[in-house]
Amino acid sequence: MVLLINEQSLSDAEMTAAGFKQLKLGKIIGTETYRWIIFTSAKGLVDGSSYRLPSWGCYTMDGKNIEKEGVKPDIFVKNTFEDRLADRDPQLEKAVAEILKDLK
Repeated sequence: MVLLINEQSLSDAEMTAAGFKQLKLGKIIGTETYRWIIFTSAKGLVDGSSYRLPSWGCYTMDGKNIEKEGVKPDIFVKNTFEDRLADRDPQLEKAVAEILKDLK
């Protein structure tokens, strides 16, 4: 198995990537996650609006704060703006290549 992550992987995608890595389910390919993971809870105000308060953080099994460190891929591959313009996806291409390599 492979897991693709990038700078748009945030919140529960970061938890998924951290768990995938911890459980050694396969290779992670792409760029580091966004580092935007903290659970919040909403509190109501008298006018009907609300605000959000941080409730807890998320940590790896060895105590690293995912919000500060994110999740790093095993194989770094960045999709550039030029790739998007040319409708290329080097991350996906690398993931398929890794799967095919492991199948042989």
